[in-house]
Amino acid sequence: MKHKLFRSGSFGSKLFSTLASAVLCTQFALGAAQRKGEQVELETTLKVRVDLVNVITTVTEGNGRLVPNLNKEDFLVEEDGRKQDVSYFAREVTLPLTLALLIDTSPSVQPVFDLEKQTAIEFLHSVLRKKDLALVMNFDRGVSLVQDFTADIRRLSKAIQSLGIGGGTSVHDAVFLASDEKLKQETGRKAIILISDGGDTTSKVKIKDAIESAQRADVIVYAISNRAGGPFFGGGGDDGTLKRYAEATGGRAFFPSKPQDFKKAFEAIQEELRSQYILSYTSTNSLRDGGYRALKVSLPNQKNLKVRAKKGYYASKG
Repeated sequence: MKHKLFRSGSFGSKLFSTLASAVLCTQFALGAAQRKGEQVELETTLKVRVDLVNVITTVTEGNGRLVPNLNKEDFLVEEDGRKQDVSYFAREVTLPLTLALLIDTSPSVQPVFDLEKQTAIEFLHSVLRKKDLALVMNFDRGVSLVQDFTADIRRLSKAIQSLGIGGGTSVHDAVFLASDEKLKQETGRKAIILISDGGDTTSKVKIKDAIESAQRADVIVYAISNRAGGPFFGGGGDDGTLKRYAEATGGRAFFPSKPQDFKKAFEAIQEELRSQYILSYTSTNSLRDGGYRALKVSLPNQKNLKVRAKKGYYASKG
């Protein structure tokens, strides 16, 4: 059963809690200690700083090959131009994932719709591991939750297979609602897999609001275009929209031109999700004004490598 996600006041809600981020890093630290066989004792009262920032980072060579073996000392993190001291560092190969699969069901995707569904199912079979969760949403004129968070591949596959073509395209609404109503409440690594041509015709929110919602939820957006202008895909769309979502959140946009490239895009996302780093720090800016903070992650001594991370985040307020 599909559940419409629009609800009263959903677009006016801009609440953001970084408590989850603080707890997240505590969980990461505990997990690392447990893997090393260390004894871990917890206080009955946990005190956390609400300005703890987590930055998921991907590093590649010039040819796009992933670089998974760097150390904390290799990275430089700057917030609004000021160097930040990284307090926690981890390679993201085994930590749990929470995924939101957003599938465009507008009329323009009809020629590739069956391929989209088949490849999305194969992707979930490949990427999901124990303790990972995923949900399925579709969007055309409206946005619907087809399958809520679950680790059950059978239920996710059934949800994808049940999708049909509708009218209109609400890309921005889909990203906003997936971030604001579902992923914001989750901890750990979070990603949206957005399958669309990027051409929005019926959204109620603007792209800047959808991007802000994803940034507030600490979500990485991976976009796969189903229109690349090649012999396989055709029609309209907006490649720039998909690029904006990916670049703002530290993700990546793919533009397949033939069937095998569509599958390769999913394979690239799968590999990247298992080859990332987390850099956590306590911000030197103690103001809790809800303002936007620009981020830059670099490798000062590795000029030949490319670093990809979110462009910024929103501080807590009050």
